[in-house]
Amino acid sequence: MRVTSSLIAATLAANVETSLSNLNAVSTEISTGKKLNNPSDDPAGAAYSMSLRASLVDNTQYQTNAAQAKTFLNATDSALSDVSNAILSARQIASAGANSTQTPDSLAALSAQVDGIISSVIQSANSDVHGKYLFSGTETKTAPYIDDATAHSTGPVYQGNTGSVTATVGKNNNISISTPGSAVFSGLFATLNDLKANLASGDINAMSADLGKLDTNLSTVSSVRANVGAQVNTMTSVTQNLTRAETSYKDAIANVEEVDLAQAYVQLQSAQNVYQASLVAVSKGYQHSLSDYL
Repeated sequence: MRVTSSLIAATLAANVETSLSNLNAVSTEISTGKKLNNPSDDPAGAAYSMSLRASLVDNTQYQTNAAQAKTFLNATDSALSDVSNAILSARQIASAGANSTQTPDSLAALSAQVDGIISSVIQSANSDVHGKYLFSGTETKTAPYIDDATAHSTGPVYQGNTGSVTATVGKNNNISISTPGSAVFSGLFATLNDLKANLASGDINAMSADLGKLDTNLSTVSSVRANVGAQVNTMTSVTQNLTRAETSYKDAIANVEEVDLAQAYVQLQSAQNVYQASLVAVSKGYQHSLSDYL
């Protein structure tokens, strides 16, 4: 193959173009601080970066879900704490009512106090977080109980369902965070209304039985609170894991996308040298070609 002057010139020009392109690429990396300024810079790296960023977005949502779930659970525990205190108050009233020295008027006053406790427990059972009721199952927009005349006679009718609110805190990781009110309060409302009626009638034996029922109700609430506490601990652990995952994703993204400036400046100097050398080669090449015609 004959090497002509035009072929030499074309080769030299191509070398200049390539070296200039490399120089511009390194300069762009330094000015932006990014290795990936266009998908074409590194198609495989760009695809990996997109995957990492998608995972980071998911992780952020999982963290938000976990934080909201923890708020929901803490509010649940607070409401149940109030209910526990209400049961203890009712127990004190039942114990006082069972004392044979009580008069009809004092028993009526104690009965009225229990009536107030019923309203207090309904209020706790209707607790909500940001408009979502804690004890309505998945019917979170519906108050679980209505404080009406029925509530103070046979007990309020549960308005929710037996479903459980779940929090998605990871891929295929859905954690239950709610307990339906029917599993917590139904027996308690029955006990409180029985106690109220027994105080009004002065039935001491029945009041003594109510003490045992209240102990059972308190045990139920305590068991639910223990489960809520375990769920709070789970959410704390989940949040810690998600935070660590967030750091890992960000580090991986930085490793793919961000420039090592120290290394980039070395590459810049090398690219500048290559570019200058290619210009010199072009200059000499054209001089040689011109001499061929003299």
